[in-house]
Amino acid sequence: MMDCDKVREAGAILAEAVGLKLRPVCVYGSDRIPENGVRTASLSPCIASAVYQLAARTIEGPIYAGNDPGQFFCRCIGGPAWFGYEDFDPRLAGLMGSKKIEGYSPKYLKENEQVALETYKSIGKVKPLGNFVVIEACEAIRGGSDVKCMILFGTSGQIRDLCALAYFRARDVLSGVSVPWGPACATLVTYPARMSENVSDSHVFIGPTDPSAREWLPDNYMAMGIPLKIAVQMAEDTEKSFTSKRAKV
Repeated sequence: MMDCDKVREAGAILAEAVGLKLRPVCVYGSDRIPENGVRTASLSPCIASAVYQLAARTIEGPIYAGNDPGQFFCRCIGGPAWFGYEDFDPRLAGLMGSKKIEGYSPKYLKENEQVALETYKSIGKVKPLGNFVVIEACEAIRGGSDVKCMILFGTSGQIRDLCALAYFRARDVLSGVSVPWGPACATLVTYPARMSENVSDSHVFIGPTDPSAREWLPDNYMAMGIPLKIAVQMAEDTEKSFTSKRAKV
């Protein structure tokens, strides 16, 4: 478990380095509902949209999503599976292709059902972080929170610069940044929090690539999900990298 002072400091440094307007938020697991916690479903049927609202200070938080029987999780048929609470619904692969499923519209996000099925298999087992996934502003993190990843929202230029910073220690041209397929919540939480066994823990993840994010994410904005260890490294690198060495325009 990383010291919470270091987590708060890393978030503040990264935000300042590229001039983020939205605050960094962090993700961790818990077996109980956080004090003053707000269920994501009460803010939006999309978990990623609720995370954006937290970063934008529409709500102070913390917010959480959990495996409560009888409680609405999110609007996506695959939502609970992406957080490790159940297996992927067998209807999901067809839905990503062109099949019509009662109560859902085809997504047309995959060439066909077989391609979608193989994509889901490639993710591997998704393990839950706890009974609840908690998302909280980095500035509010206190002791006892085992933070797994950090989420940043920024303009395309700001995310571009953060990608360059993520590559500062890289020895090749492909190992630092991934733009993965999947729902927005996977880009923000599942992948960077290392919940999916077949997804690299040495990448930062940018997106979302899910077109439904256009409903809540401004057109000129993108998101970055960063495993905590990498976020701290990036913050440490700001002083010796282009973020502080180049002339300010």
